Amino acid sequence: MIDPTEPSKPSPENNHDPDEHHRRMRLQWHDLMEDLIEDGRRRGLFDALPGAGKPLNLDRNIYEGSNTLANQLMKDNDIHPAWLSNRLGVVEKIERFRSEMSRTWERYRSAFDQAQGQSHRQALNVGWDEVCRSWQSRIEEINKEIASYNLKRPREQMELYALRLVDELKRIEAPRFLL
Repeated sequence: MIDPTEPSKPSPENNHDPDEHHRRMRLQWHDLMEDLIEDGRRRGLFDALPGAGKPLNLDRNIYEGSNTLANQLMKDNDIHPAWLSNRLGVVEKIERFRSEMSRTWERYRSAFDQAQGQSHRQALNVGWDEVCRSWQSRIEEINKEIASYNLKRPREQMELYALRLVDELKRIEAPRFLL
C-alpha cells in the first residue's frame, strides 16, 4: 500500500529527463538500423546490387531531374546559365566600382593632406562632394541590376545585397565630407 506521507522514489521507467530519453532513443534507433542491415547482409540482400564492385559515378547530380541533358550540354560546352552570367557581370561591376572608389579616395586624401590654405581645401571638399554624389547615382544604377539579378536567381543561390554609399565609404575608410 502507498503511504501518502512518505516521499515517492523516482522509478527508472518514470524518468522524465529529456536528454536521457533522447540518448536512449538514438541508441535504440541506431541499434535497430544496425540489426536490420546485419540481417539483410546475412540473408544476402546486398550481394547482387546493380553496380556492385564498380566505382561510384559522382558526376551525376541527383537533384537535376528533367534538366540532366541540358545541364550536361552546358557543362560540356563551358556555358553558364543566364542567371549565373548575370551574377558574374554584376559582381564584376561592383568590384570595378569599388576599385575606382578606392583610387579616387587616395587621390583626394593625398591632395587634401598636402593642401595649402583654406580655399584649396574648400575646393577639394566641393570636388569630393560632387564625386560622392556621382557615386550615389552609380550605386542606384548598380542596385537596379542587383535587384534584377535577385529576382532571376534560383532560390537556393545566395542573393546579392544592395550597395549603400555610407557602407562603401566605410569600406575605403573615407569620410562623406572632407571638412
